[in-house]
Amino acid sequence: MKRKKSAFTLIEIMIVVFIVSLLLSIVALEGIKLRKMANEMNTQANLKAIATSFEIYASAHTGVYAPADEDNMEFLVKGKYATEDFITAGPVGNYRFQLGAITPDGYDVRAIAVNPVLADHNYQIVTGAKLLRSDTSSSGDTDFKNFN
Repeated sequence: MKRKKSAFTLIEIMIVVFIVSLLLSIVALEGIKLRKMANEMNTQANLKAIATSFEIYASAHTGVYAPADEDNMEFLVKGKYATEDFITAGPVGNYRFQLGAITPDGYDVRAIAVNPVLADHNYQIVTGAKLLRSDTSSSGDTDFKNFN
């Protein structure tokens, strides 16, 4: 009496491997998407905290915002509204914070994406804590739209 072999064929194994790899690629893409969202939410929170510090400083100094030099920017760190990394050059997370025009009348701070894989937008916060966002993450963005 012949015994029947119960084994998988090569085609069946290949189909299973293909399905598993397809599912893994979907999970990996979703992970990247979630990481992008988390990075952008963190950057928005950092910018809002920085704007809050400017607004608090201005309210304590008869509506005058802090000058842009590093000595006068220490209130950001001392007030625990921004990390020391913000004051120094270099990226914080996947964004580089760039001081724009900071005068006694107002401020402009940008968050420029340094990793295009993990960022879809650049952000800008302006006087009055208005958060703006660009449609791209290119370093030369000038077209920012209201995002609040």
